[in-house]
Amino acid sequence: MNCKIFAVSIIVFLAFQVICEGMSLGGLGVDQRCRCIETESRRIGKLIESVELFPPSSHCKDTEIIATLKGTGQEICLEPAAPWVKKVIEKIIANKAP
Repeated sequence: MNCKIFAVSIIVFLAFQVICEGMSLGGLGVDQRCRCIETESRRIGKLIESVELFPPSSHCKDTEIIATLKGTGQEICLEPAAPWVKKVIEKIIANKAP
């Protein structure tokens, strides 16, 4: 009987640890999956207010480029392989260079 109580206690403790770890990562703003499910490859350059670039990480193997649209503030994932997106990224990198 004591063995069963001990085993259940261990399982409950481990479940609690897993839940707490997951909550702490979420609270730190760490996404545990890719942000982009679908990407846009059509030219929307004139509609873009800002662009964020997220390199591959342990949670997502893809480079993700998220554009915020003017006026609406809607966020759209851009296709990194699209030629016009590559040009946008090159401009951003060039502007950040000292």
